[in-house]
Amino acid sequence: MEVTHNQNCTINKNIEWVFFPPLYSCIICVGLPSNCLAMYGLYRLIKSDYTLPVYIINLLLSDLLHIATLPIWIDFALNKNKWYLGSTACWLVSCIFYITMFSSIFFMCFISLERYLAIVYPLWFQRHRKLRNSILACLALWVLIIFTVSWSVYIGFSVRGNDCLKTIPTPRGFAILQLIVIPLTFLVPLAFLLFCFFRVRQVLASNSFISPQEKRKIYGLLLLIIIIFTTVFGPYHVVSYAVYAGTLVVADSCGYEGRLFHLLQISVGILSLNVLLDPVMYIFLRTDFREILDSGCWGQEQVNRLRNWGRRPRRSDRGRETVHTVSEAVSQRDAV
Repeated sequence: MEVTHNQNCTINKNIEWVFFPPLYSCIICVGLPSNCLAMYGLYRLIKSDYTLPVYIINLLLSDLLHIATLPIWIDFALNKNKWYLGSTACWLVSCIFYITMFSSIFFMCFISLERYLAIVYPLWFQRHRKLRNSILACLALWVLIIFTVSWSVYIGFSVRGNDCLKTIPTPRGFAILQLIVIPLTFLVPLAFLLFCFFRVRQVLASNSFISPQEKRKIYGLLLLIIIIFTTVFGPYHVVSYAVYAGTLVVADSCGYEGRLFHLLQISVGILSLNVLLDPVMYIFLRTDFREILDSGCWGQEQVNRLRNWGRRPRRSDRGRETVHTVSEAVSQRDAV
């Protein structure tokens, strides 16, 4: 996450001392209560006998884990990159930074996939949606991310004296690894999100049973995910790719990384804004705030539909559950 110098390479890091403390402090003040509010909303859904929104819970846990490490990075920046917690703590908080970033990316993809299946393949989705499958998918994702990040941080970071920093110049093996990982964690998810958006748009365009207002709402949700994904994760991945690619071809890799250092650190700060955006997107789009719905801002039909979404069917009704048309299935999910 941070960068320093070795015996033959020195980089000006003044931007970290003035940029990260106020930014991370604001993120903690706003992100912590908003994510806790999201957890409270999920608790109310459970109390109301709703199916547990597994992907949202994992996303919020990732955000809270990221917030928990921000005070450590604030202290590190205020002490002008002096690390006093030991090599194990350095490795751990560095791992958490990348783990939370990658988990947010792929849980965002999971949620888009869920919406895609619900609209494009509603009959299949109604038959195969199981809580167990969602839990297993989330567990598999956590294991994969933790293993990959732990190994890459181990070879790319080091502790020397009071430093907890990325090795500069970047080791060749670490740069090659990142050039492989970055497309897999940005370009591939972006292509997937775009595919979901345009495929859903194609299906809804040929459906005359959904009102234009409802269609715009569905388009808006998927487009919002794409915008947040590109604005939050895009700068970091683009700048990082330029840094790692340049270190392999430029003779003066230290000077090259030094020229891009400030830009890279700004992109790192932008990554943490995801903590503020996740609660907005997933609380207000996927849970039902009864106070808002009961206030009369929505019609009674929409209120009942949203309240019944995700509720476990009664045992006596399970045999009679059938989705008769695509439009009906979409209508059941358009409030998501």
